[in-house]
Amino acid sequence: MRAQFTMQKSTAQMIIAVCLICQSLAVEVRDKATHPLNIDSVQKHNIKLLSEQLNRGWRAFCDAPVDEGVMSLFQGINPSDARLHVMTITNQSVELPIKSISQLKDFDINPERKTLIYVNAFHTADSYFSVQEHLTLLQNSRRDLNVIVVDFAKDVSQLYYAVRHHLSVDGYFVYKLVRALKDAGIGVQDITLAGHSVGANIAALGAQLFAKENKQLVGQLLAIDPATMCRTTDIWVKQSVASRVVVLHGEGDVFGVRVPLGHIDIYPNGIGYFPRRKLQPGCESKICSHMYPFVLFMEALIEGVMIPATKCESWAKFRQGDCNFQNTINIGLIYPSNAKGLYFCMTQPNPPFTYMEHGLRYKARRPEKLSEKNQIKY
Repeated sequence: MRAQFTMQKSTAQMIIAVCLICQSLAVEVRDKATHPLNIDSVQKHNIKLLSEQLNRGWRAFCDAPVDEGVMSLFQGINPSDARLHVMTITNQSVELPIKSISQLKDFDINPERKTLIYVNAFHTADSYFSVQEHLTLLQNSRRDLNVIVVDFAKDVSQLYYAVRHHLSVDGYFVYKLVRALKDAGIGVQDITLAGHSVGANIAALGAQLFAKENKQLVGQLLAIDPATMCRTTDIWVKQSVASRVVVLHGEGDVFGVRVPLGHIDIYPNGIGYFPRRKLQPGCESKICSHMYPFVLFMEALIEGVMIPATKCESWAKFRQGDCNFQNTINIGLIYPSNAKGLYFCMTQPNPPFTYMEHGLRYKARRPEKLSEKNQIKY
């Protein structure tokens, strides 16, 4: 009798267990029907996660727990997805795949002009300070230059792969571009490689690869707040990669490199020189301060605005007015041959950002925000 009771009890437990499993499966099926897990929703979560982590700095961005398997199914993450933007003789900007480097000679590339290769690898959402919009304006307004834009980061997932996995390949593409221009008759000393953030390190790597293979330095590297990257070994901005290396600092904490890296290092408003000075004028976030020197550079190149800086031993000396005011430079593409060392200046929170010659003297400023129209948004 006891054995029969035990068997019945066991059977009842099994039935209850099966019912619970069935109920659980039914809930799971219902949930999947209501919230289907497909690659589009996973990728949407990836992009949301990357956008959130980017605001916290490179370490958080690089360690974001994204589903790379799903990301790899989408266009815009591979180095071969990068685009070239060049001008035609009819003043039209044309977008080409990166593999079309050999076709550059068929476009408006004039050996009589100086050449600017701008390497973009920092994604921004559309705003007043959109990187892509500024670069388009740059190409259209500076017809005295051969302006070529290499775009490695049209979206935040492409930026992620550029930082995490593709830096060496992106640098190799820049090297091939410089070599193609040399073959088209462009003087290497007349080439300026420029880039902001991750783009500064890609440009520097391309310059180094060219120097190694050709035993010749490009004329100038202009690094705008070069990124601290996921690994310090990926910071390629250094004096040896070009005849002149100019670094325009901006944030100097979680995004940009603080220490001097070039023949010339410019610190607008002293931000990045000391850790305790955190934000550029008008900025309420570190990522805004990281973007700020890019805007200064664009104002100088597109609008032709003079943004002067003076040589000083330190930010403390600049605040005291103890500087060599005979040794001044203007942010842009052209620098005196004798310019070397640290340079400081004061700038404004809204365009025009320059104080002109008044920016060579320190003055305490009240906290100001960028106007609503000119907010930097991410």
